[in-house]
Amino acid sequence: MEKLAPPLWEAVGVDPAAIALEDPRRSLAWAELEVRTNQVGHGLEAMGVAPGSHVIVMARNRHEWVEGLMGAMRAGMIVTPVKTSWTTDEVTYVMRDAGTRAIVTDVDSARAAAADLGLAVVDLDAEFEGWLAANDDGPLPYERYGWRMSYTSGTTGRPKGVRRFVDGANPWTAGFLGTRSTNEVVRLPERGVHLNVSALFHGAPLAFSLSLMAAGVTFRMLDRWDAEVAFREVQRGVTSTIMVPTMFRQLLNLPAELRATWNAPALEAMLHGGEPCPRPLKQAMIDWMGPIFVEYYGMTEGGMCIASTDEWLARPGTVGRSTRGMGCLILDEAGAPVPNGEQGTIYFQPPGGQFFEYANEPGKTAAAHTPDGSAFTVGDIGFLDDDGYLYISGRTADVIVSSGVNVYPAEIENVLGDLAEVRDAGCAGGPDELRGEIPVVFVVAAVGVSDHDATAAVLATCEAKLAGYQRPRRVIVSEALPRDPTGKLLRHVLRAELWAGRESNFAAPAAQIAAGPPATTG
Repeated sequence: MEKLAPPLWEAVGVDPAAIALEDPRRSLAWAELEVRTNQVGHGLEAMGVAPGSHVIVMARNRHEWVEGLMGAMRAGMIVTPVKTSWTTDEVTYVMRDAGTRAIVTDVDSARAAAADLGLAVVDLDAEFEGWLAANDDGPLPYERYGWRMSYTSGTTGRPKGVRRFVDGANPWTAGFLGTRSTNEVVRLPERGVHLNVSALFHGAPLAFSLSLMAAGVTFRMLDRWDAEVAFREVQRGVTSTIMVPTMFRQLLNLPAELRATWNAPALEAMLHGGEPCPRPLKQAMIDWMGPIFVEYYGMTEGGMCIASTDEWLARPGTVGRSTRGMGCLILDEAGAPVPNGEQGTIYFQPPGGQFFEYANEPGKTAAAHTPDGSAFTVGDIGFLDDDGYLYISGRTADVIVSSGVNVYPAEIENVLGDLAEVRDAGCAGGPDELRGEIPVVFVVAAVGVSDHDATAAVLATCEAKLAGYQRPRRVIVSEALPRDPTGKLLRHVLRAELWAGRESNFAAPAAQIAAGPPATTG
């Protein structure tokens, strides 16, 4: 007789009536989540989506998002969360690359892409409750090997599926429970309520929320980021949350009289990462909320460093030490280790050797690893101190990190390549008080085209062809763009022009680290 998966509440060790999941519209007990995720899994199978098939979840923050993700994985499917701002073309690319069979969505661009490719659609806005109720709610088989495959990007911006070799090696229930080990690594308390304030498609907030659910913690989410709403919600019995530095800036910009009411005695951990956190900004948050901050530096591929508040105060600017026995190496351009305190490319070295690949991309997989495959990089630059603490000082890739989201200059430049009004175009990241960085486009106007018309053409094209977070916030018309003798665009020159006289968000150079923490703000 086929072994059936245990109920979720039994697996995580909680009362079936305890709250598992909350959004602004509804709270679900573990018993309800058990039924609804089983219904999703059975419903996808009834639509012809077999175990081992690929499913996309592309929807706004809502409890149905989590039900779709968990239900598909419980049924043995490979699931990819996708940004809700992606265009139809961007979603279509991932669908083709991954061989997608179905999509769970409430977004028009996803509906259009699925219709073009003839895929099954679970529409969260079109009689979802009726569809759910019509499906079998009984337990799914235990031997279903569902897992989550995130798509990440490189300097070209073309997303790549990250496949870790352990993915799909265990039944979903065992894999889900195994994520609990992450909670200790990132120092998240396994009790109370975890508040998610980010879009659910972001990898780290989702991963940490799920690992806490696996320990029986209530997963509460905002439907969207709003600084004042988050300020109030985090004081409502929340034990832990995760933010990016852009959110810190917005919280600090709330009215002083509102900030003075801060009172969150239950809050034990404020995890943050996703983008560099300037030292004065982090110090201001510590001065306000206390030593509850845990900083992480990590990537979809799997490396991670962690720094507690005490560690950061002792070594301002650090992102911590590597975790789980993974080595952190700093290598020069020739692949040789550099001395502590000297900058180089950051590599992570898993104890068991290479442990991931980019799906369908053997060349990019090889390019991300050392020749022997023992260590990998995503292109960031940094240095280690004598105690093994890592500091980030820059990046070799051209990626722009805006409000914690990666923006790729090549994608922006590509949509401008055929513009008649523009003879040359380049993009780089410039400073922004709230977002940290923003994409800025430099263009050379075509002969006979005014600066105004060239700028208008750029903005109109970007509005039509790019997702909102990719669209440039500034357009600068220049006489010429910096290129080397081979014609390669020198984006670092553009970036240096934008940042002239401004402090980078990255850690201070090694010589400045010893200066100690910035002055407290009171």
